[in-house]
Amino acid sequence: MKKPEIKKAAVLGGGMIGSSWATNFLWKGIPVHIYDIGDEALKIARDRIVGNMKYLVGKGILTADKMNVALSLAKYTTDIEEAVKGVQFIQESVLEHYDVKQALLAEVDKHAATDTIYASSTSGLLITEIAKDSKHPERCIGAHPYNPPHLIPLVEINKGQKTAEETVERTYAFYKSIGKEPIVLRKE
Repeated sequence: MKKPEIKKAAVLGGGMIGSSWATNFLWKGIPVHIYDIGDEALKIARDRIVGNMKYLVGKGILTADKMNVALSLAKYTTDIEEAVKGVQFIQESVLEHYDVKQALLAEVDKHAATDTIYASSTSGLLITEIAKDSKHPERCIGAHPYNPPHLIPLVEINKGQKTAEETVERTYAFYKSIGKEPIVLRKE
């Protein structure tokens, strides 16, 4: 059975990297649910995303009208269930700690569709370890961007011990479709 096309994404963690990923997705026309743990964190994320978009407008990369359309595709929430509902791709960019990432993935397992890709923006942690207790480790993949993700196209993809090859292929194709230059690493 063919997996659904990626038409909606969630960004979990609205810090510098998460905000940049959200900017990239929105700019490319992908509706995004942006999740963080508090209203203040979401306000900061929203301000960063708007600032990133204004920068693109200032450089002539995006028109003000297209920026407004892109910004209208964003939904901000502190509810993880709401964040992952109806999305096909999750870009996680929370703190670089196994316990934080594992706890968040446990919540994703409860609420996201089983075929939703879970891409961790980790730069130094192993996706095998992040996904070790997941109900669906086959959908978990490492996706380390070069920073900032909305400006630099390179993203390193790496699979864990239980990551499905189909997850690698779908992730690669999705990133290519939004103008990224993904490379698949040979080892974690």
